[in-house]
Amino acid sequence: MRPSFLDDMSWAMAEVYGSVTDRLLVNLARHFPYIKNADQIRGSFDYQARLLAQMGQVNRESVDIIMQSLGSADEALRASLEAAIMDALKGEEPKLRKAAQKGLLQGTGMLPDEVTPNQMQAFQAYYRQSADKLNLVNTVMLESTQAAYQATVADVTARIARSQSILNVGAGEVVTGVSSWNTAMREAVGKMVQNGLTGFVDHAGRQWSPEAYVAMDIRTTMFNTAREAISERAEQYGCDFYQVSSHNGARPLCYPWQGKVLSRSGWTGTVQDLYGEDVAVHSEDEIESFRWGGGLFGVNCRHYPMNFIPGFSTLKGEPQDPEENEQAYAESQQQRALERKLREERRDLAVLKAQGADPEAIQAQRAKVSKASSDIDAFCDETGRARRRSREYTPVDATWPKKDTYDPVAFPTETRDRINEFFGGAQSSPKAHAPKSVFATKS
Repeated sequence: MRPSFLDDMSWAMAEVYGSVTDRLLVNLARHFPYIKNADQIRGSFDYQARLLAQMGQVNRESVDIIMQSLGSADEALRASLEAAIMDALKGEEPKLRKAAQKGLLQGTGMLPDEVTPNQMQAFQAYYRQSADKLNLVNTVMLESTQAAYQATVADVTARIARSQSILNVGAGEVVTGVSSWNTAMREAVGKMVQNGLTGFVDHAGRQWSPEAYVAMDIRTTMFNTAREAISERAEQYGCDFYQVSSHNGARPLCYPWQGKVLSRSGWTGTVQDLYGEDVAVHSEDEIESFRWGGGLFGVNCRHYPMNFIPGFSTLKGEPQDPEENEQAYAESQQQRALERKLREERRDLAVLKAQGADPEAIQAQRAKVSKASSDIDAFCDETGRARRRSREYTPVDATWPKKDTYDPVAFPTETRDRINEFFGGAQSSPKAHAPKSVFATKS
């Protein structure tokens, strides 16, 4: 199981939502063009009425943007979960099979002829839950787009009403009136873009952007699916133990369990590794934050289980220094923030262009883009971290991950057929439960 592979897959899906969000905001900005001359101005209330009359058109455009990019979301999700299972089994299956051949595990290493009800239920549950969440994000995102447009119309009107009147003014004052109007639109649209769009509202009332929520949900779902695949195969072989993977920059609640060997059944004690060295085994029950929040195997957790077979396996990885781990974690969060800042500056430049802003405003925004990019360069030079340019862009033509990002030929035929059953069966596959629309009704 390769965390970098699952990270890239989940990011590719989230990137599509980021692209859609930017396209929606840029399209809204296009409906608030800069005023070039006073002939275009009839008064703030007339302006408000004309913009509100475009609500239907704006809504149709928003639906087209969402449908065009997100209409195949359920198919992309199934392909991503399939890739997660394949990648997880590629690393664990040979080890389990070899140990079974040596008589250290039960079973023959062959997959059962039929999918067990528990397995089918588990994988379908992950798919349906995530697919429903994606549909809800689409619905909330559309509603947020409508609300953002209406709020911006009201904001522009209010700002203009507070400025000087531009009706019946002398020729010398017309330029000032047009300038005030454009200033009001620039500030109102800037506020709209800064607020962004909402894709999900959690139980605490926190508003998530579409791309942030999808990134979190897809990453968590893919890792959970991969872990479930590993656990299912281990259970079939009779392997109860696993070692928790390790990486620098682990979250605080996960860090204490890196490199530890855990028992799925709750057994505790000592076993021997390949070289007869004692290895302590802990129970999953000892982990208070297991599978929730910021804990081990919880939301956004990148750790994974490596099946540990007494008399066959050896411990992997070296213990991470607490201070180095904490610093690496803090630096990773800072880099993510700098990357978001650069993406936002580039989006704001696209918004100004859509509004037909004057060259001075566009040039000033280009300077902000350059500054945000330089800040990342300076941060990476200072910390020695690698710059990940793919996370600094939100391409307009972002596409879903392709199924050929993994190599199914590397798996035994029976394994590949088994996985295909999870997602391609006529009666029991998750596809049968796929929503018929990219929009869902909120409960």
